[in-house]
Amino acid sequence: MSTFFHSSKNIQKTHGWDIELTCTHCGFSGQPRYEGWSPSLQTNRGGNVRVYAKIACAKCGSRLTNEAGSKLVELFQGLDIPEQNKKIISRFILWLFLVPAGLAFVLFFGMQMDWWTWGMGTVWILLVSGIALPVLVSVKNRQVAQLPSRCDCNKPHYVYLGSLDTEQCYRCFSCGRLMKVRE
Repeated sequence: MSTFFHSSKNIQKTHGWDIELTCTHCGFSGQPRYEGWSPSLQTNRGGNVRVYAKIACAKCGSRLTNEAGSKLVELFQGLDIPEQNKKIISRFILWLFLVPAGLAFVLFFGMQMDWWTWGMGTVWILLVSGIALPVLVSVKNRQVAQLPSRCDCNKPHYVYLGSLDTEQCYRCFSCGRLMKVRE
């Protein structure tokens, strides 16, 4: 929970594209022109790739969203999710079941052992469970969102390229390191 209360810089997804593509219309191979991003201009090649960058050929100006989707598959298909990301997800799932089960255990056996009657004890247990679950979810979301803020080059500038299946794909502009994160 230290990351929940830890003050850090504002975590946002920065969109961009800095990977060379080949235009299918004119055959130009090079850095495309990045014109921003839009969630409505996504490619959905086979239902598992989404690229939100608005990119165009630097020579002829045609949209390269399908080429970007193919390039995203090529770059990130064999890349594994970081071990830290897997640990965050597995711990979250574990706590998501342990917290309500523990509170239900205390509530049930507290009633059986007459620790309290159906009064304020029950209200407190239900109130704690109602507060604990949203806190768990927000802590997990914050931990996963902070993953792209760390890089081996010590100058992290991860830019969101798109999603492949259920994983988000990032590239560090400083060193070129690729990272796939499951949120």
